[in-house]
Amino acid sequence: MFNIKLQHIQSDNLPSFACADLGAFNLIGKNKIKNTGIKAVVIMEDRLPDFFIGYNKYISNQDTTLNRHGPFKILSTQADLKALVDELHQQEIKVFLGFWGQIMDPHKKCCHHWLDQHKNLWRLHQENKNNYDLDPLIELELEKISFAQFIIDQFKKLKKDFDFDGLFLGDGLNGYRIFKNPTLYEDQEHRQNDWTEFYKQIASQLHQINCQLLAYDCLGLPPEKAILHGSNYLAQAEAGLDYLIVQTYPTAWGKKWLKSFSGYDFKSSLNTLKKTKEKLSQSNCQVFYTLEMGDSVEGWNNSYWTTRKQLKKYQPFANGKLLVWANNLFFSILK
Repeated sequence: MFNIKLQHIQSDNLPSFACADLGAFNLIGKNKIKNTGIKAVVIMEDRLPDFFIGYNKYISNQDTTLNRHGPFKILSTQADLKALVDELHQQEIKVFLGFWGQIMDPHKKCCHHWLDQHKNLWRLHQENKNNYDLDPLIELELEKISFAQFIIDQFKKLKKDFDFDGLFLGDGLNGYRIFKNPTLYEDQEHRQNDWTEFYKQIASQLHQINCQLLAYDCLGLPPEKAILHGSNYLAQAEAGLDYLIVQTYPTAWGKKWLKSFSGYDFKSSLNTLKKTKEKLSQSNCQVFYTLEMGDSVEGWNNSYWTTRKQLKKYQPFANGKLLVWANNLFFSILK
């Protein structure tokens, strides 16, 4: 049940970015959020990135598949997406596009056909059937380019047609990991330079077209543990990462999905945020944390008091926060 209101979001005086999809927005012309404290919207595709992987050219009436989370579910086409980006830009709100490297159902739509042609991307799943992360450090055999270059090439087409302000790298694109067991892949420290190069290649080309790079951390792990998975936060920041989003889900992860593992309760998540902010303090990378908002599609609710506590206790150790998910918040504002 949705229980966090706009005045709560504004209470910490930190800038807010909002994770949402097209389903969160009303008819074009009715999406007025300029004075809410929300500085950017991340249009998040999550675990079935058909739009990002399959995009070729602008077709105004083609469905984007970006309206899975509701509640409005009014906007859906490429023309709708383009108009929404324009509407938010008119309010001086940035719009980023999210791309995830975790594909939970690889047998649907374009992902199925594209992955059939790039089976080496599925290396991790072939080794462990519970791992649905792509391996982004490989070269695409057909195209003879790195997967990082493929991501950039796709984004450039999307930037040209929709005028996004940057790219958000979601789950599966920061270190080797598996969600069901965060202790696996702790033997990948030797791949940190490869992961850093992955970020450098993407960030440098984004900056050339005046765009920014945002990314989730490695499964909410502090710097000293993330590096065991190949994820060196400081090196990524120095390579050009503009925003690192520390995943703090003390309810969804700490009390539900990852409750059998240490490091995900409220205090531990706060400690991870502190360590990450300190680690990157001399870099230009901004450190945000995820504020739990809940999501009916993903099947989890937040705790009202825990989220309020996040706003109070995490504020001194962050440059801002990402609202996950903000669909119901937008509904309350825009209905």
